[in-house]
Amino acid sequence: MLRTHRMRLWLIGVTNEGHEKDLRELIEPIKDDFDGLVWTFHYPKDNGADYLESVKGEGEIIYTKWCNRLDFSRNHCLFQGPIKIGDWFLTIDSLERLSPDFTKNLKKLCEDLNDLNIDGTYLYNKRFLFKLNEETRFVNNPHEGITGVSKTMEISNQPFWKKEYQKNVRSERRQDPYHFIKHNFKYYFFPNSNHLILGFENDQNLIKKRYQNRAKLLKEIYDQGFDPLDIKSVEDCLKNHLTDDMRECINFDKFLNDWYRYEVLDQKEGLIDKHDFSIFKPIFK
Repeated sequence: MLRTHRMRLWLIGVTNEGHEKDLRELIEPIKDDFDGLVWTFHYPKDNGADYLESVKGEGEIIYTKWCNRLDFSRNHCLFQGPIKIGDWFLTIDSLERLSPDFTKNLKKLCEDLNDLNIDGTYLYNKRFLFKLNEETRFVNNPHEGITGVSKTMEISNQPFWKKEYQKNVRSERRQDPYHFIKHNFKYYFFPNSNHLILGFENDQNLIKKRYQNRAKLLKEIYDQGFDPLDIKSVEDCLKNHLTDDMRECINFDKFLNDWYRYEVLDQKEGLIDKHDFSIFKPIFK
């Protein structure tokens, strides 16, 4: 008897403890429009994990340690869960929201995309809805994209799309006006970080200098006996074991400069959430 695989539609994501409220707000209104959830949950478990288990449908919640690689975490969903070749998956962040007025038509959209030989879509240039094939995988860290896609479409340019179908609640959740400092600093030290490119895509010379400066700093941190890819170890080193080479590196890069002023010198004046090297001054002379 010939068996055929029924195309399924999955909602996938990545999270850790402390996000039950956001998970409920995101998933509850749209969960019935998917065959199931495939989620990577980083230990330790909490009520958020229990909620995901209760609404996973035909999906699976995958538990693993956090290793500072968002592309690895998202690939767990593709390679360790129930998603099969030919299935479609919508990848989303916990602080994003989708309207059920949009998701109720997603399966029909997937069928239409199949007819057009489109296997990937973006929403405002961000990875969104994709068809799994053997080459599909998430790449880059922390701002991951998808490779292995042959033909794509931008959802926001389509006549059926309405702006109110999608919402981002990051600004509502992040009330601290200086949140960007720790955020940029953390992403700076992610393995193979591409965060240094953000905002400077048209300045390849500066990008090159930033990565040269980063490599110098990581080596100096390592030479002092600390782990350059462990954020707590890095903070300990820069707060208590600063060398002249480290000072030079901090002077050069805005992310490092902002963090040192805020965390070590307790300065807030002049700290602006912009990827702009013209708006900061060196700390050390």
